[in-house]
Amino acid sequence: MKKIHFTRRNYVQLASVAVILLIAVLMFIVGRQHTVLLDNKTVEHEGKTYTAFSIVTVEVDREGELELAARDRDKAEVMGQRHKITVVYTDRSFEEHTLVKKFKVPIGQDMVLLSIPALVGEADESVWLQPFFPPTAAVAPQAEVLPTEDVLAVDITF
Repeated sequence: MKKIHFTRRNYVQLASVAVILLIAVLMFIVGRQHTVLLDNKTVEHEGKTYTAFSIVTVEVDREGELELAARDRDKAEVMGQRHKITVVYTDRSFEEHTLVKKFKVPIGQDMVLLSIPALVGEADESVWLQPFFPPTAAVAPQAEVLPTEDVLAVDITF
């Protein structure tokens, strides 16, 4: 059997490959873009109702404020896994409140649905942050139409 002999050059090459792989993994995690759908609709979960706000202001990662009315949905496109959401809302006694919360988007998800009323109502994270899969269009197969003699016959009169 032949004995494998590593030189300093081999160690430098292995270290270079390891550094490149580490940078690639970091770029995948940090540089990945996600869409966060912000939903201001009434949510019911386990008998508890989280009522939609008439007007709420939401900001995700300092990307700009979004104002949502009741039964409204908007989106924020963000980079990376960890995000901070700031929600400014007015309660029934007309007092303004600000809620700041940090959350993580799962690595395999491109799109998540974030329920604002459930977030403010301090529900479990599985209630206010859910994976979202866009609906696929269901197209019925169409029968192929073959030309007939009636279609081929053209009547041109002047």
